[in-house]
Amino acid sequence: MAKTTTLYIEDAAIKVLVNNGKKVEKWASAPLEAGLVIDGLIQDETKVSEEIKSLFSREKIPSGRVIAAMSGLKSIFRIISLPAVPKNILDEAIKNEANRVIPTPMDQNYLSYQVLPSAQGEVKVFIVAHPKNTTDSVIKTINKAGLRLEVLDIAPLALCRCANLEKVIIVSNWLDNVDIAVIIGRIPEVIRSLSLPVESQSVAERISTIAEELNRTITFYNSSHVESPLDESVPVLVSGELANEQDSWSSLLDELSNQISSLPSPFIAGEGFDPSVYIVNMGMALRALPAGTEHQNSLININAMPGFYKPKGTSLASILVPTVIVLLVGGLVWGWFYIDDMKQKNNVLEPQVQEQEATLIQKRAELSALNSQIAETQKSLDAANPVVTALNDMLWDMYQGREAITGDYKAIYNLHSSNIALSTIDFDGESITVTGYGLTKTAVLEYAGILRGSNRWLDVVVISMDKILTEDPNMPIYSFNFLLK
Repeated sequence: MAKTTTLYIEDAAIKVLVNNGKKVEKWASAPLEAGLVIDGLIQDETKVSEEIKSLFSREKIPSGRVIAAMSGLKSIFRIISLPAVPKNILDEAIKNEANRVIPTPMDQNYLSYQVLPSAQGEVKVFIVAHPKNTTDSVIKTINKAGLRLEVLDIAPLALCRCANLEKVIIVSNWLDNVDIAVIIGRIPEVIRSLSLPVESQSVAERISTIAEELNRTITFYNSSHVESPLDESVPVLVSGELANEQDSWSSLLDELSNQISSLPSPFIAGEGFDPSVYIVNMGMALRALPAGTEHQNSLININAMPGFYKPKGTSLASILVPTVIVLLVGGLVWGWFYIDDMKQKNNVLEPQVQEQEATLIQKRAELSALNSQIAETQKSLDAANPVVTALNDMLWDMYQGREAITGDYKAIYNLHSSNIALSTIDFDGESITVTGYGLTKTAVLEYAGILRGSNRWLDVVVISMDKILTEDPNMPIYSFNFLLK
């Protein structure tokens, strides 16, 4: 079985793993200077690519084909359902629906998707909107390192692939990155990736924050799956640093009574191998293995690499050139005899050619005069170009501003539940004020949490939340005022 090399570039380290089937043959990591990678976005592609080269050279790993993963931060995962449409318009239908349900501007994202098994008459699709700047930085860095990128995975999707269960909740963290996924029927129904301020948090505070996000994720899932909510029968698997913090697992679950354990390693490795460190690499490697009937791993195997980055196949020219050469050789043999005949005909045409040359000289003089006029016109156009450029820049800035605000308004509206009524959404040029009413205090706080969890704004602040008595004193409502920075 062919070997697979997987590469994961985190904010603080580069991790590489070489496997042969389900056996890990080599693993290694190298730390990165602070600031070279921030929230998955590579700030200095040249330096990071040199670190990758150095790691591969030091560990004697061949610089060939790799599968790599990018961070899930700022990526948005959704499952959409469409009516059955012809294959030739399916791609366009998916893009149109993605533009409707994704709360961030699509011109800032790449869209990747995978069609899922569906009932007759409908098409279910798993879609991912991942940021262009992060995607481009990872691909360019790997190319600069002299590696051939075959597949670009997304870290939380690779993580989901490691759970060999039909229904499970996964929680994984490494330093300030946290991934939470709810898998139902081998499909990630909810994925949340977020960054924690580890510099200002103790381990206990970090666990508390992760527990809050886990509870928020479960609440969000249950609110949209009232007929089949998550219960205590769904196991929770932890990985990353959490795998080594067993004493904190009870705090992580808070009031939940689900069974919790470490995410088991899907591979066999030698002594000293810590699977929780390389869990994303193993998840990437699993996609290259043949599926078996005993496997219950995630069905999602999206390649997030945009089409124009993918290696080109055999070109039409490489097929046609040998054929053309053979035809040319045959043509030369025939042409040898043809040329002699043409020489005789040329003697007859010579006077006509001389007449055409005289006409050509006259036309060249006319063309020279026209070129002079064109040159003068070009000077006038060049003088006007700076004004046109400035106007275009102004229009583009206005367009981008409009798109950003439109995206904000759409996200605020799309993320509110039936327990929330919106009154006003005001934009003052720097922040957005949202006012409205909630049927319960919990509904208001959950809405604020969902807005915060969308990672669209730097902060979502609850300015006020007031209880308002209605005609029925036992059923008050709550007015709220949010500030979105």
